[in-house]
Amino acid sequence: MEIRAQAKINLFLNVGPRREDGYHEIISLMSKVSLEDTLLVEPAEDISIKCSENIPPEDNLAYRAAIILKDRTGTERGCRIKLNKNIPLGGGLGGGSSDAASVLLALNRLWELDLSREELSETGTLLGSDVNFFLYPGPCIVRGRGEVIEPLEEEAEKKHNIIIIDPGVNISTERIYSSYPGGSLTPSNELDKIIKSYTKGDWSMVLRNDLEETVYSQYPVLKDLRNRLLNWGPMPLLSGSGSCLFALAGEDHLAESAVRVIENSFGFRSWIVNEV
Repeated sequence: MEIRAQAKINLFLNVGPRREDGYHEIISLMSKVSLEDTLLVEPAEDISIKCSENIPPEDNLAYRAAIILKDRTGTERGCRIKLNKNIPLGGGLGGGSSDAASVLLALNRLWELDLSREELSETGTLLGSDVNFFLYPGPCIVRGRGEVIEPLEEEAEKKHNIIIIDPGVNISTERIYSSYPGGSLTPSNELDKIIKSYTKGDWSMVLRNDLEETVYSQYPVLKDLRNRLLNWGPMPLLSGSGSCLFALAGEDHLAESAVRVIENSFGFRSWIVNEV
């Protein structure tokens, strides 16, 4: 079974106070984009993984997803996973979480478990804060520490071309959140306006990331990149805890020109992707 595990971007990330369990309460509007890892999941006696990146199995969320799902369900079946990574590691794009969710969905079918999305989410919560988002299609509002998912009721009227820029810096999400003091959460009436703006295809009220200044204080090279991009044209925003930035790309020919400028001027990998 071949699966495509899509990346995500945080169009809106509001980080509230630290909870008693050490996590921060968040509200985020997250959308999947067409930058993808690919996985091949096949039946086998035991559970094994082969990955294009040098990630130890115990640190690989795709492998851990299979181990934990087998343990929780008591199945005697196994699987062989082949994972080809395209989503940058430590870039704030949720690649590991997407891989894990894809494995949960694939094994639910392959092992004939017949688990509901809610039951899979119980396993997803054990794996990481972003995993449950990838169990749902389309953009969602994400709450709690990231495990509470609310799919948007309306489809966005307009899908955008987006440029993603990878500075090649692997950032620890735990480190950034532990450095962030916490703030206040957006009231429901303001969040409703943000969602309405998004569904109309207007990002003017949407784009926000409370973690940006914390990240930039620890990684000045990213702040310099952001400022240089501002001088060049697009309005860039950090995705999640970074390090990848994204910006609206405009028309296809303008997006292709922008990618050439970024790669030639800054030397960073970049992609033109679509919301999905």
